[in-house]
Amino acid sequence: MKERLLVLAKAVPEASKKYEELICVAGITDKGEWRRIYPIPWELFWKTSPQNFKKKWWIEYELQDDKPSDHRPESRKVKFETIKPLREATFKEIEDLLKTRIETIEQIEEKGVKKQSLGVIEPKEVFDFLPSDNQHYEKLVNMGKQKDLFGSKAFKLSPPKVKYSYKFKDDIDGRIHETLCEDWEVGELYRKCEDYRKQGKYKDENEVHQKVKEKMLNAIMKNKHVYFIVGSHYRFPTFMIVGVIYPRKTDLLK
Repeated sequence: MKERLLVLAKAVPEASKKYEELICVAGITDKGEWRRIYPIPWELFWKTSPQNFKKKWWIEYELQDDKPSDHRPESRKVKFETIKPLREATFKEIEDLLKTRIETIEQIEEKGVKKQSLGVIEPKEVFDFLPSDNQHYEKLVNMGKQKDLFGSKAFKLSPPKVKYSYKFKDDIDGRIHETLCEDWEVGELYRKCEDYRKQGKYKDENEVHQKVKEKMLNAIMKNKHVYFIVGSHYRFPTFMIVGVIYPRKTDLLK
């Protein structure tokens, strides 16, 4: 069975003993259903891969089975070799789809993850973008030192030492949330800024955090048209931000 998906989230890569590095991808199908497709191998996102696609793209693929692949109703396993990039969606197209689905984290949590584990929220006030230590960093580094049968590294993943969380309200009268942001863009931005620090372009970790914050808080939030795609963890009923959707400057001119 074929399915088309508007990709709204590409989460930070995870390490897996079976598949090496995996990406969790989520979005809305052409039938209007929330969907999480997993596992997607890291190799698909190499620039040289003909299957390479980005967030805000429509893709097509074949499902292994049209039944949930775990306890979350939106999860499906796909035949990843059938993934085909189609086209980039316009921001208006994306925003029109999201605006009709906006909820608060509380509203999604009340349903329970066995009924809904993906959704979109619109931050009303954003107070901060905070760094914290990656609790799994040392474990992932040690996994990266392991060798396969051919003497190569078992994992090519370079895990971020730091994770970031948004502190925000999605309801003016509601509570303040501090929610982990697992958007791949954040991990890559941190990695790039950390490389600059190692090259002497940034003086210390504080400057690295400031540069990441300037982009993910100051630059993005001033555009107003910002949406957080949230999804629950596989093992725990905890919601994380798995995708940050915002317009480019050119999008606002159209």
